[in-house]
Amino acid sequence: MNQVTVEALKVLGVGMGTVFTVLVLFYLIVKALQMIFPPEDQAQN
Repeated sequence: MNQVTVEALKVLGVGMGTVFTVLVLFYLIVKALQMIFPPEDQAQN
């Protein structure tokens, strides 16, 4: 492969890794908030 293709794959990998990391962090924050502030239907039980 030429140098441009290799660099493009590196940038693609970093971008995909960043997106995956942000989604995992968002999921964990939502789960933590649900534990701290449970939804109303679960709080009544």
